[in-house]
Amino acid sequence: MDYFTGGAIDRVIIVSLTPGDLFLENIEAIIKKEKIETAVVTSGIGSFRKFKYHTITWTGMPPKDRFHEIEGPIEIGGIQGLIVDGEPHLHITFNNCETGETSTGHIEHGCEVCYLVELFIEVVKGVRIKKEKDPNNPGVVKFVSK
Repeated sequence: MDYFTGGAIDRVIIVSLTPGDLFLENIEAIIKKEKIETAVVTSGIGSFRKFKYHTITWTGMPPKDRFHEIEGPIEIGGIQGLIVDGEPHLHITFNNCETGETSTGHIEHGCEVCYLVELFIEVVKGVRIKKEKDPNNPGVVKFVSK
């Protein structure tokens, strides 16, 4: 187990994406423009009309992912995650409005906003971490001091 202490919330960025916006691509542009190194995505709601995500497929090592793509209305119940070393790692809880299935996963590039997506990003100062491959677990990354 590793953990890091210290730091404080420096500022909050509130994002509002509108129909046709590409979700992750816009978040990455904001990260670059605002020079965000470390942050917490504390809240995200809205809807997608094109949705790409992945999930794990087993508990063995190395991890194996299954990639999914859905066209049609997706209601976002919540988006949470981290931005570490300027890279977003965001997870979602969602409802596929056509099938009624509720699920979770890791957001991928190519998600297109249906009506809106609203996101709160809390930028952290005073914590310098990055992700590195874990030498004891192939395919797994962990936090290390920068």
